[in-house]
Amino acid sequence: FGKAGLMSATVFEGIIKAIIQQQISLRNAELITANLVENYGERIEFCGEYAYEFPTPETLTGLSLKELRNCGLSWKKAEYIKGFSSEVINGFDPENLKDKNPEEIIETLTTFKGIGRWTAELVMIASIGMNVIPADDLGVRKAISHFYFKDKLQPAEKVREFCRE
Repeated sequence: FGKAGLMSATVFEGIIKAIIQQQISLRNAELITANLVENYGERIEFCGEYAYEFPTPETLTGLSLKELRNCGLSWKKAEYIKGFSSEVINGFDPENLKDKNPEEIIETLTTFKGIGRWTAELVMIASIGMNVIPADDLGVRKAISHFYFKDKLQPAEKVREFCRE
């Protein structure tokens, strides 16, 4: 675990990180993720240095909501993470998302509680390496509106259309 790259090691890890990042600053999301990984990820030694693996679905499912809350998560995010981890244990393989197109990924991921379009798009960018625009993100809409629409805030669908051109 670290800041070596933007891509998550696994799609599962990317989905959990995307849930954590919902509606909070990136800095807070990084702190919560670090707490989660350092408290519940397996500690490994490499060349005299220590690092932590991202917690497994089994580990996350086995944690209480209070343990997850102690990492800085809200009750709802703790529930979403436990619920999604349980789905993975029960047979859903997030790595199979790599074989789908963006709309199929959104359709699949939004069936899980706590995962909406924004989260699915973040997963596509940071875990699968797809070139999509998270147009529901207000910051993205404001930036595109500023540079291309004379500061007139554009709706998400208009931003998506603009970015496809």
